[in-house]
Amino acid sequence: MPGTSTSWARAAAVVAVVGGLAATAVPGQAAPRATESTHTPAAVVVARGLHNPRDVQLQPDGSLLVAEAGSGPDTPCTTPGTRCFGFSGSVYRVKGKVRGRVVTGLPSQLGVRGDGTTAVNGAIQAEAARDGSYRVLYGMNGTPEIRAALGAGGEAFGTLSTTDGTLIGDLTAHEGHHDPDSANGNNEVFSNPHHFVRDGRDFLVTDAAANDLIRIHPDGTTTTEFVFPNTRLPAAAPDVGSATPAGQVQAVPTGIVRGRDGAFYLADMGGMIQGLSRIWRYVPGGTPTVIATGLTSVTDLDVDPRGNLIALSYGSRSGSPPADSGPGQLTRIDPRTGTATTIDTGGVLKEPAGLAVSRGGDIYVTNHTLSTNGELLKFPARR
Repeated sequence: MPGTSTSWARAAAVVAVVGGLAATAVPGQAAPRATESTHTPAAVVVARGLHNPRDVQLQPDGSLLVAEAGSGPDTPCTTPGTRCFGFSGSVYRVKGKVRGRVVTGLPSQLGVRGDGTTAVNGAIQAEAARDGSYRVLYGMNGTPEIRAALGAGGEAFGTLSTTDGTLIGDLTAHEGHHDPDSANGNNEVFSNPHHFVRDGRDFLVTDAAANDLIRIHPDGTTTTEFVFPNTRLPAAAPDVGSATPAGQVQAVPTGIVRGRDGAFYLADMGGMIQGLSRIWRYVPGGTPTVIATGLTSVTDLDVDPRGNLIALSYGSRSGSPPADSGPGQLTRIDPRTGTATTIDTGGVLKEPAGLAVSRGGDIYVTNHTLSTNGELLKFPARR
């Protein structure tokens, strides 16, 4: 669908309150359980000039889809503590040597933090549907009330929807109605959907701010599948804020993928604190179990041709934007033993977000994802 624009109604930028997770640096945390380093050939730049790229997904036809969160509104937005709304999001497609945007005009919001730094929220993950449209998961980083203040067109944020405007499931409404992680003592209603995967006719979606896994049923209703428990901080760690019980940090679930064994594997960021990120194994109807620990800020997961998990880390030390969390990392994890092996990326990963592994073992990563000059990199498989 080259040049296609969605039917979302255009609306003027609306100002609303911005909120988000504030992670705290903790020195001296355990490094990943990685042992030896696996050498990978030098990264190849597949695409440049991507607008705040988030996830990358391999499609059945061999193409790659990159969700671009966009750049917010067309007009400047600089007032601290505000959120401005536009339609600069898109979906970028790579098929062989043919590459370009197949969907434009997706909702995009630019939040201005109290210190004047900014963050963009919008399309996080996209996949092709059989009818020629695309399913898109939109971040939110807020509440139903914040979303309502955005006005016409803003209803897409915090949902899984199609590019023709059909709502599949509303994750932000789920959080507003149920606030499942309040059982952990987290006293803040907040939603920021992150990744989705199919489970039969249903969809499973991680919500990074709500700290849960949500099931979307075919009729659009939602149920809480699993609430991620908070992680206990080491004794030397400072308090992370009143929204979480003292001595704990929220899980912040992100990537999800179905493994070769049929189970689902999920990642949490461990509050973006070094060494606290975990990988979970989940069989619907059962109890999730942790299979790997000691990782840092894992944002995405995929499966390589041998059935191993590949985990992408946003950074290698504690900290959330705008703090420097260090270079990103790739880690190969044996799902049977939890053994983790660092993959050599040559130090080129900076604020990476999305990951896809081809049938041949090539690893694709979105890089420089907090800019309008993002990249899609390819780490070729060792032949």
